[in-house]
Amino acid sequence: MKKLLLILIAASCVSIINAQYFTPPTEIPLNKFKALDSGQLKFTYFFSYKKCYRLNESDTAFVVDKQVLLVGKNVSKYYSQYYLDCCERVMNKVKNIPMESSACSFEVFKNYPVNKVTVTEQAGSHFFGGNYIYNEDKPEFKWTIDKDTTTILGYTCQKAITTFRGRNYIAWFAPEIPSNNGPWKFGGLPGLILKISDDKHNFIFECSGIQQLEKPESIKLYTLNYTKLTRKEMYKIYARFFKDPIRFFSEVNSEMRGLIDAKNMLKLNYIPIELE
Repeated sequence: MKKLLLILIAASCVSIINAQYFTPPTEIPLNKFKALDSGQLKFTYFFSYKKCYRLNESDTAFVVDKQVLLVGKNVSKYYSQYYLDCCERVMNKVKNIPMESSACSFEVFKNYPVNKVTVTEQAGSHFFGGNYIYNEDKPEFKWTIDKDTTTILGYTCQKAITTFRGRNYIAWFAPEIPSNNGPWKFGGLPGLILKISDDKHNFIFECSGIQQLEKPESIKLYTLNYTKLTRKEMYKIYARFFKDPIRFFSEVNSEMRGLIDAKNMLKLNYIPIELE
């Protein structure tokens, strides 16, 4: 049992090192869910974000997750395709194919409930104390639209800038795509956001594919045993973890006490996407 826990801890630490503030996800049962809507438009993004730790100067500063925005008539969902792929492999009992270390465990539901945003964090009880869920009012972005343009995926995109929770963002949106949506929590422009990054380039979302689905896909909220909290409470958990991972692990899972070598535990740099 102790040997197994050490293996799990080591795998978790690798995921954390490669990640940012995003927690190491655990596999979830995909057959237990609530259907919120049917997605008819599917947009694929690559989300590049800085590691919280670099082994040396030649070590790349970024990891990349493949993510999806699935848009229905009333509700949209933003999630990690890498994470979903791993969960599907587990359900199908496919062995020896590890989860991508860059896979993020959060999912973002816009307009669920109406005029709200719901975020789930599916980190699992073994490493992060449970699965979490919070909702908040739909953000009202104050965009300034610029005259500059660029071309992304064959679409002419306009530049827009905004400040959101402590970070300045530059976005490129496509007026030809009549959707006021975008990756993660972003939206509110007269066209789909195809690329957006903060001005320090810690977080970069860029669209790589657009699909009009012939067969709509169900927008699923997985029915897990979530702990309900607020966004700020969720970020306090993130901060607590990164401040002292050893203590955090021992508090959320008593079986891990004494199994982690504190001397060899890497120091992590906590850089949250939301500063406020």
